Amino acid sequence: VQQLFFNTPARRKFLKSDTAENQRIIATLKRFVLACPRISFELWLDGRQYFSFKKGNVRERIADVFGHDIGERLIEMDHSLAGVRLHGFIAPPDLKRKSRSHQHLFLNGRPIQDRSLSYAIYQGYGETLKEGEHPLFCLYLTLDPSLVDVNIHPTKMQVRFSNDRSLYYMFLNSVSRTLSKSGALPSITLDGSAQAAVIAGMSAGEEEKGKSGRKERPAPLPARKKKNAQQLSLAYFGGKENVEKTGGGQHGHSGEHHRFWQLHGSFVLSEIKSGLVIIDQHLAHARILYEDTLSRLNAGQPSGGQKLLFPQKITLALDDFLVFKDINGYLEKIGFLIRVFSGNTIVIEEMPADVKIGRESQILLDIIDYYKNAPHGQMRHTEKIAAAFAFKNAYKTGEVLSEAQMHALVDQLFACETPFYAPNGKPAIISMDIEELKARFR
Repeated sequence: VQQLFFNTPARRKFLKSDTAENQRIIATLKRFVLACPRISFELWLDGRQYFSFKKGNVRERIADVFGHDIGERLIEMDHSLAGVRLHGFIAPPDLKRKSRSHQHLFLNGRPIQDRSLSYAIYQGYGETLKEGEHPLFCLYLTLDPSLVDVNIHPTKMQVRFSNDRSLYYMFLNSVSRTLSKSGALPSITLDGSAQAAVIAGMSAGEEEKGKSGRKERPAPLPARKKKNAQQLSLAYFGGKENVEKTGGGQHGHSGEHHRFWQLHGSFVLSEIKSGLVIIDQHLAHARILYEDTLSRLNAGQPSGGQKLLFPQKITLALDDFLVFKDINGYLEKIGFLIRVFSGNTIVIEEMPADVKIGRESQILLDIIDYYKNAPHGQMRHTEKIAAAFAFKNAYKTGEVLSEAQMHALVDQLFACETPFYAPNGKPAIISMDIEELKARFR
């Protein structure tokens, strides 16, 4: 393609970076590649061959696109009823990701997007998915073309089914049965007559809407003016006399005179002069890691990592590999040492010392997903990398902390430049006035 913007030069100004545009190209290519596994495809970028897909079956093609590590664990499903066939592959719940980039649905060989059917797939996974976790799937739906209207959107990506409620229950039940048969879920399914009734359109009730209810992350707040850590601690954990009792040191606010309690493995509570302070341990720890990681990135010199006894080999998906190449230089500055093995297969040789043991591969995939999909407004690359690493390596909700860990968390949080907010703009600390508490009992 040459002189693409000859007649519309104004549109050229709206192009993003080369990496962003390449990701869009790959996203489009993935849909064609997965829709037509019996056709060979090649991708060339900057004058060199980037990927080559040989024709094969559906499982082989999915493994080429998603990565062979994922392809080996996919679960095949094939269900037909009342002239409708649903077949393809879904991943076990433990292969969940932090983005929807590995979700593909095809209707009669064409890619589509349907919120209701996607929601049915999520429901089929039951309680194995938490908020912010997304299953991997590549499913092919075949039915009579007269039962679907494909002309409701110019791109043909959105369609309208005449029997959408019936399809909703077919998707839900098929996914649930497939996972149950594989041992990933308890076996709970509709009997044959009930399912046939649903597919025939005999079920009553309101049409199910495919809304997940997940909220978008708010844009990050502008950085606040740095305050003295001791001044911030005085405002929350008592007056000047408390610091004097402990020698006025850095940890004066969390000395023996002050105690912390953990609530539901998620919140750190403490008494303060005006009432009660509640700290979200995940968001607070993310703020600490964010500012520490950002300082290392801005230092310019790579920080030493921890060498792995057994290097981790990972085969990345197409778009994940492109993101990895874009951010690998930043990853080296915070302690990663990753080399390309062959194609889109990489080997992790060193990790930052504060990464939890056993999460070497997952932390990298989480960082890539967060970097690709989280809304960051005008954040710089270093800020996006720091936020991705911080959120994916911070204390998790439900993680039990010792009293020493809670004291350290509070000490480090109030030493941050912006202790009251997480990198995504959510509040990390809230307080309740004693008068508000008293009013609750009146």
